[in-house]
Amino acid sequence: MSTNRDVSNQPVLEMRSIVKRFPGVLALDKVDFTLMPGEVHGLVGANGAGKSTLMKVLGGVYGDYRGQILIGQNACEMRSPREAQEHGVSVIHQEFSLVSTLTVAENIVLGMEPRRGTGMLGKAFLDWPRLRQQAASLLDELGFDKVDPDSRVADLSVAEQQLVQIAKAIAADARILVMDEPTARLSKAERDELFRIIDRLKHAGTSIVYISHFLEEVFQVADRVTVMRDGKVVAVHQVEDLDRRELVRLMLGRDIQSGDKVRVPSAADKAGMGEAVLSVDGLSCNGKLEGISFKLHRGEVLGIAGLVGSGRTDLARAIFGADGAVDSGNIVLKGKTYHPKTPRKAVRSGIALLPEDRKQQGLVLVRPVSDNTMLAVAHKLVRGLFLDHRARHREVHSMIKRLSIKCASQDVSVGTLSGGNQQKVVLAKWLAASPDILILDQPTAGVDVGTKEEIYVFLRRLAAAGSALIMISDDPEELSRVCDRILIMRRGRIVQELGGDAASGDVLTAVTGDY
Repeated sequence: MSTNRDVSNQPVLEMRSIVKRFPGVLALDKVDFTLMPGEVHGLVGANGAGKSTLMKVLGGVYGDYRGQILIGQNACEMRSPREAQEHGVSVIHQEFSLVSTLTVAENIVLGMEPRRGTGMLGKAFLDWPRLRQQAASLLDELGFDKVDPDSRVADLSVAEQQLVQIAKAIAADARILVMDEPTARLSKAERDELFRIIDRLKHAGTSIVYISHFLEEVFQVADRVTVMRDGKVVAVHQVEDLDRRELVRLMLGRDIQSGDKVRVPSAADKAGMGEAVLSVDGLSCNGKLEGISFKLHRGEVLGIAGLVGSGRTDLARAIFGADGAVDSGNIVLKGKTYHPKTPRKAVRSGIALLPEDRKQQGLVLVRPVSDNTMLAVAHKLVRGLFLDHRARHREVHSMIKRLSIKCASQDVSVGTLSGGNQQKVVLAKWLAASPDILILDQPTAGVDVGTKEEIYVFLRRLAAAGSALIMISDDPEELSRVCDRILIMRRGRIVQELGGDAASGDVLTAVTGDY
């Protein structure tokens, strides 16, 4: 991918010897990073490597850093997000910065609202028609026409909110745009459109830092790539000088095998398919699901694939009772009729859900790892009128060790952990409840390749121990490697079933094909 760089060939951004500490953790250790005009620069590394932390320093989120930042040839202080924006830096964080009660249009132009006329107090009035028109034009230009500018952000899906976040950043006319996992919740068509947008921005002279755990995306869009590990930069290369295996080796400091079926002999492997622990027949719900029928067996990992809006997450939420009673259909759970009315009833019935949006639905970010891990089972640790703190500490310690959660202690805020370790805490929370059925919605989103492998093996071990798992994922390779069967969903229906020997290409073809 050619780069339209400034004739001066001087960096538009230099970060020199950046140091950032958290309690008990050196997150960034004298990090250097440069960005050229019109360059797309990939920033990769395992979870906890320091990628997002470095960009939060650049974006003014972490103002208590040490080191020097230059924009052009000018030294700058990035002590707040406002200062970063004033220097032409716009960051799309993994955590959305949208106001859920406002409309899409209002969010896109927030802080840049068009005004007209003068009121009695000398202040101009908001120009609502022009505000909406500007937002609608931008969404159309970006190819995000599926997003209604008049919709409330709270009513949008995660994928649609991501599109609004991207539009909001681009509307700020930034010279430096940081994208932190921008495609984690986008469909293939939406990803392809984003890549076209990135290419247009790049050739217009915008410099882009692109953070992604989808390494194929880095090879597709980036000119150079910086690799971080344990808070340090370990390599900087032109993308054409690397292949995927070498990039993974640099990220992890070791080789890793990929592409093969993840296998831990399960109950289903040893004695054929286990008994059906969940039977769904003719399930319809809220106009989003229609005539859903399938069975889930003990010792099985059942995959569910489909495009954004196909009904995958709606099915998970329906089984978990997150959206109230279903409209019609029958569900049999462990031989008994099951009516999923509330999540509380689902948990008591032995069903757990690891949600799509872990930060909003799966964790209390300001609370410590210990509290989050024990959320689902705190009532079981009460002795008389008091909480058994020793038992609680032992259980949390066991989960941290079992899932290899990297944290300074179980008392640190879960919000300070990397994305992969946060995901492990959500998983630990539900494993502590010993569910019969575990539903996982995008369990490895925003997780590095090493942690993905750990999660894959762990899920297969759960199945081997007799648990039944439903795994929803956007990653065809992930589904083909981990699952025993894969259901394909489209427009709220199951349209196809693939066997466990299906290749990732088969899954992708089924998901994107016409039925």
